[in-house]
Amino acid sequence: MNILTSFKKRPLSYSCLSSFDYNPEVWYDTYILGNKQVSKEMTFGTMIAQKKQDDPTFLPQIPRCPLLQYKMEATFNGIPMIGKPDAIDLDNFILRDYKTGKKDWDKKRADETDQLTMYLMLVYIIHKIPPEKFTCWIDWMQTMEDENFNLSFVEPIEENIKHFKTKRTMADILHFGKYINDTVKKMQEFINKKEIA
Repeated sequence: MNILTSFKKRPLSYSCLSSFDYNPEVWYDTYILGNKQVSKEMTFGTMIAQKKQDDPTFLPQIPRCPLLQYKMEATFNGIPMIGKPDAIDLDNFILRDYKTGKKDWDKKRADETDQLTMYLMLVYIIHKIPPEKFTCWIDWMQTMEDENFNLSFVEPIEENIKHFKTKRTMADILHFGKYINDTVKKMQEFINKKEIA
């Protein structure tokens, strides 16, 4: 199978890239064989993002932007890509990503996440707005697991929502572009080995 053919059916996303980095076997099962991976953490995060989009009164402590779940599709070096930031303001140059989870977010982690970099790369390709113009935020809602293994927010919610400000540059976008090219090449090599086996 040619990986670029696969991306025409399902464009390259940040979750696809991170899945391959984390575990190529799981990536292959999910993104090539089409076996959907489900976890309660993913389900909870998706539910919160949808509620944030649908209900303007939900979690007012987290700022909204004019565009929520804004779908962007573009091609980079022949590679179809897709991204859907939680919140973006293209006029005032604000990008926000809402995070849930037990693992701590901090300024360092916000500075290092490539998810924001990929969103800003798509913005640059589509809208020609350089990443330096944007102020980016990670809004982290800390979660916990109760005795029945159900997920919920750590109470009081107001005291357990953290906001981390971060920036990206054109150099970050160029570096990320190289990372995409290198990773897609590794993906193709992995598929080739699976087909030979």
